[in-house]
Amino acid sequence: MTDTVVMSDTDQLVQALFGPESLLSKTIPSYESRNSQVRMAQLVAETAVNDGCLLVEAATGTGKTLAYLLPLLAMGHKIIVATATKALQDQIVNNDLPMVRQVMRTPFSFASLKGRGNYLCLLRFRAYNHGGASKQEKKWLDLIKEWLPYTLTGDRDELQDMPEQLPFWFDVSAGGEHCIGKKCDDYDSCFLTKARNLAKKVNLLVVNHHLFFADLAVKDGGFGEILPNHKVVVFDEAHRIPDVVTTFFGWEISNYKIRELIQDSRREFEEIGVSEHEAYDILQVLEEVAHGLRAAFPTVDSRDGLQPEDMEAAPGRAMVAMEEALYKYREVLEPQQIRSKTLASLYRRAEELLEISGRIRSLADPTRVHWFETRGRGVFIHASPLETGPTLQELLYPTLDAVIFTSATLATGSGDRGFAFFREQLGVNGDQVVMERLPPPFDYANQSLLFVPDDLPEPNSPEFPKAVAGEIEQLLNVSQGRALCLFTSLRMMESVRLALQGRFPYNLLVQGSRPKAALLAAFQSDTSSVLLGVASFWEGVDIPGESLSIVIIDRLPFASPGDPVVAARSRWFESQKLNPFNAMTVPRAIITLKQGLGRLLRRNSDRGVMVVLDKRLVTKWYGKRFLSGLPPAPLTKERKAVGKFFA
Repeated sequence: MTDTVVMSDTDQLVQALFGPESLLSKTIPSYESRNSQVRMAQLVAETAVNDGCLLVEAATGTGKTLAYLLPLLAMGHKIIVATATKALQDQIVNNDLPMVRQVMRTPFSFASLKGRGNYLCLLRFRAYNHGGASKQEKKWLDLIKEWLPYTLTGDRDELQDMPEQLPFWFDVSAGGEHCIGKKCDDYDSCFLTKARNLAKKVNLLVVNHHLFFADLAVKDGGFGEILPNHKVVVFDEAHRIPDVVTTFFGWEISNYKIRELIQDSRREFEEIGVSEHEAYDILQVLEEVAHGLRAAFPTVDSRDGLQPEDMEAAPGRAMVAMEEALYKYREVLEPQQIRSKTLASLYRRAEELLEISGRIRSLADPTRVHWFETRGRGVFIHASPLETGPTLQELLYPTLDAVIFTSATLATGSGDRGFAFFREQLGVNGDQVVMERLPPPFDYANQSLLFVPDDLPEPNSPEFPKAVAGEIEQLLNVSQGRALCLFTSLRMMESVRLALQGRFPYNLLVQGSRPKAALLAAFQSDTSSVLLGVASFWEGVDIPGESLSIVIIDRLPFASPGDPVVAARSRWFESQKLNPFNAMTVPRAIITLKQGLGRLLRRNSDRGVMVVLDKRLVTKWYGKRFLSGLPPAPLTKERKAVGKFFA
């Protein structure tokens, strides 16, 4: 970078980086200056200069990664970039940063850091008992042994052929609950230690939200801290942050955590030769209370709040029995813990489980919602914060000079008021906050159409599922497949799958039938296929070109009012004299709907139809709020307009 570029005048800096005669134009032959990208780069640079806070919505195609990386690196800042997914994290490292290096022309250092569970633990891998491994597991264990002498990172993602759900990886990874930190004999050669030390030295560190907020939550003055202090942080895919903060600043206990404690204890007892019957007896007691904890909650998958009467009934009694067993476990382990560092770590884990269980069982914290969830053989008991803003105000903002939040979906309407919901969730206030919704780079008027039929039954009607299936079948015949159909429930997706099966010549791909990556690859390669999905398919699906020409959404994605966290937060809004539907339910649904419809246009050459089969979008008063937050596609209620568009 020449001296004329590194200057305090942000306008000149941005022009030197992004203008018609910029370093980008000289590096990329096909480069065209984009107004939205230039504007975002200006906002980022000014935020860094003014030690401010920026909320910027930038649609897909803006080039927002370069818009924040180039000016911040050119200004010499040490940066953390936090993304919602490892996929975007890897994209930045593997695709964007090599280009940035070409543009910058002066060296800068960067590293990618992932969660502890991504890294192999040398100590635990040596201690792992391979005797009970299946033939398939032995294959993967042998692969790890072959890889170990050559890997510099210990990152499991280097083993691209290894399945994501590998049963024994949990037992050999550097997960936080098992790590004994500086007391470990492998500390100096530890992959996690090396990654952490590298992270301290680089100009740019790329992480994901889970790691960032897990680190913020476990800062304990010791090995718990992984991330170094950086004065500028960029949160990409920032719409995910409130949910991540809720997770990492909540309390949780589960029968699985008890079973993990039992498993690790038994392995260590056998490894170091603990022979006392009392030690093995207490593990048997813990097995029984873990089973009793699961049995005290509904056998079917469910989510519900915890009430005082629950603590007097089976759930409360099961938690008390678990705590009594954990007290006994500590008593047994206390004289033993000097025998190994792992035993000392197990003792501390039991203390933490006791403390968390007592906090949750008391139901005493009015700032939290106490609830449980059962999934299969597991029960998960939580106390989640009702508000995320105060947590960020206390722990995050005082440590930073400048913070940038960006996503394709932050605003729920036009102007500064469109950011009110997200701003409240983040606890962002003050005069140094800048908010801007950048114009989308696509020509929505000519590239897209929004179809909302107003003659279908309302979603609460018993006739709605049948009507949705019939409407989707008609639309697929018009679009000749090439469709992503997104549903708000598994039940609706299954109902439509059954109705469509065998009724058209297009390949029908269904979430859950194969891994997500395999489904997306099949969808992209077969340009007439149809993909049905829920939940995770509303985000992170990037299929440019003809394969995705129509996105169909069954209904407005309102959160279930029966969900315990939603219900508790609704009561909190009411206590603040606010209408929870207006203040929480509608804004959250707008952001989710924008994410789903945003799957359609991914490149300048894309075109297609967005469909919402919920007539409330055009018949209810709140429909205007949704429409003001959506991309500016032409709206039609006429089916023939869809046919004309594809014709």
